[in-house]
Amino acid sequence: MRFIFAFILITTFYACSDENTQKNFSYLPDASGGYSTVNVVADEALWNEGLKDLIEPVLTKEIDGLISLESEFDVKKIRSKVFNRLFQRQRLILLFVISNKVEIPGVSIKKDVYANGQAIIQVAARSKSAVKTLFKQKKEEILAALSAQRTAVIQKLARKENNPKLESLIQNSHGISLTIPKSYKLGIDTTNFIYFFKKGEMKCEKFSHNKCYYQTGIFAYYLPYTTEKIFTPEYFHQMRDSITQLYIEGPKPSNNLRSYMQVYDGLPLATQNITLNNKFGYKVKGWWDMKNGTMGGPFVSTAYVDEIRGRVLVVDAFIFGPNFNKRRFIKELEAICLTLNSAEEGI
Repeated sequence: MRFIFAFILITTFYACSDENTQKNFSYLPDASGGYSTVNVVADEALWNEGLKDLIEPVLTKEIDGLISLESEFDVKKIRSKVFNRLFQRQRLILLFVISNKVEIPGVSIKKDVYANGQAIIQVAARSKSAVKTLFKQKKEEILAALSAQRTAVIQKLARKENNPKLESLIQNSHGISLTIPKSYKLGIDTTNFIYFFKKGEMKCEKFSHNKCYYQTGIFAYYLPYTTEKIFTPEYFHQMRDSITQLYIEGPKPSNNLRSYMQVYDGLPLATQNITLNNKFGYKVKGWWDMKNGTMGGPFVSTAYVDEIRGRVLVVDAFIFGPNFNKRRFIKELEAICLTLNSAEEGI
């Protein structure tokens, strides 16, 4: 009975208009849980009869652009009969419903049902086999919805804790709109290029040391749009290397050779055509290392054509943190990169 009650309760929420959701928004508690943890609510029998084997390869797939194996999401299983108030406030919920009351099987998404910053994806059908088939058919859309919600949450947090001074600088000096967290400092500001960085310490994840050092960087650059080839892995590789060779230097080695950042050739670039500012965009993930050096880590870039100024805008972010898992950092940096816009178009 509790399982059916959860279904009826949620579909009642889903029937509410967006206007009503906005009216009640301020009265909801903030969502709890990490933004890379998916809470799967399902009947125990359904989970053990094949649902687990369907879900885990989708949600725990490897993150592109990393040398070490890290998953897109962690999966936390919750039995439907204990899906109570404690679990209903989780940030990401994937809810499986099997009931004769389901008139039209399908996947529905609703935000801020029980908590602010929450997304509930409901997969509903009349039988176990039907709900599993539905998930197989819609798995890519479900993964995309979970990823989009994670990005939206990170961007919202970044806007709350932003750096107005640096945002004004990049807008006024370079005509670029970009959300920049307040913890970042200006590194370089020159023609067609600007760089921000953050250095920090926190508890090590891979070793027993109390604290370990990390550094993240965000840089933006632009160049005239002269060819569509810029949106290819080969061209992007050359373009990024030409920029980092000029501006992102590493520690000078003992042989006094110059050290600088470059794309690591041992891992293929992962590229994706995306929609950015309602226009064609390009996202690239990969690994960087240092020429004549030993440092390295993941990076993510987004680019699109600024038609007003006839240029290609690129924002790139990277992490150096050998003692940490990289998912948290790279997902936060990716969300920042996706706020890229031309200053004129961002108004």
